[in-house]
Amino acid sequence: MRDRLTGPKLVQILLVLGILSSAFWLRTYFNDDDGTALEKGNTDFCDISHKKCRVELQDLWAEAQLQADQLQPEAPFQLEVTLSDPNVKVTRSRLEGESMYMGTLPALVSESTPGHWQGQALVGACTERSMVWAWVLDVEQNGESRQLKFLFEVER
Repeated sequence: MRDRLTGPKLVQILLVLGILSSAFWLRTYFNDDDGTALEKGNTDFCDISHKKCRVELQDLWAEAQLQADQLQPEAPFQLEVTLSDPNVKVTRSRLEGESMYMGTLPALVSESTPGHWQGQALVGACTERSMVWAWVLDVEQNGESRQLKFLFEVER
């Protein structure tokens, strides 16, 4: 037997729809975020999309910076890193989602001068308004492998 849509049932459906719509609207338009995802996570991190950042591992330091006219998802940008030891080699370079799992994306870099590496990459689009990414470099120094991580934020 088929149930008919009666007046009371229609009122219940419209009431629930109104409540859900109001909750969605309030959550979307009255977002009281007063900082970026990177600022909220840990203020010790340096955002390479805004300035040159330095990471130190024992006797090795690295300075990295990201360069883009306007940093956006799915748009290429330039990556640069300078290593204190010109004999250190980058064995792997990749981008990983830091604030959300987004898989691993290649960041192709090559050595332009001893100790200075540069290349190009792009990040995927995310459902969040702001996404923190990590540029992860595996380097080899005197036969020993090490990992460097630089963070940056992309807003859509």
